[in-house]
Amino acid sequence: MAGPKPERIEHYVRMFEQLSEVSADFVESMRWRVVRPHQARLTVEEVLRRLRGDPDTVTTRRPVDVGYDDELVFLEQRDDTVIVVGYTVYSDEEDVLRRLSQDATVHEVFWVINNFNRLYYAVDGVVVTALDVLCPQDRWGADPDALNDHLDALRDLRDRERGPWPDWETAMATVESLTGLGLDAGWFDRPQLSAKVNHR
Repeated sequence: MAGPKPERIEHYVRMFEQLSEVSADFVESMRWRVVRPHQARLTVEEVLRRLRGDPDTVTTRRPVDVGYDDELVFLEQRDDTVIVVGYTVYSDEEDVLRRLSQDATVHEVFWVINNFNRLYYAVDGVVVTALDVLCPQDRWGADPDALNDHLDALRDLRDRERGPWPDWETAMATVESLTGLGLDAGWFDRPQLSAKVNHR
């Protein structure tokens, strides 16, 4: 069985503790995507195009300096992969995932302040698996069981009888375990590429 180890979950607990000291926005509402191409290198410019971003709005800024902005995303190139961090929930989320995952794999987690959330796995324009982080037994998609071997930490969290429950931290660690890529508090404190995107 694969999945996040306790120390990686604790890493995200510490990350959000540090972030909450400078900005509560990402603690309350966040979206994190890892977009990895199957072959050719995927660029930030291409990911921004798939997100229907406005290239004229591309700039560099520290995420901790920006308050909640549901049109703004932060993008980072890591080798052939692009990481996208933002706030909002799209009304056409599965359409966005289909565009982003053309000739690529996308792993994504998001949550908002009212606990609405999802963890997605999409490949080649198909949402393979989608699940509710708080109820990981609630899964759907083309292959709802595709991530089963990676969900032990989320299932264990669900089965606990008392809190506190590091729900989002465990979801972040799960995406890291699936992709081999992670975030830390320093990422939000460093200048990152940012741009406005059109969610429709």
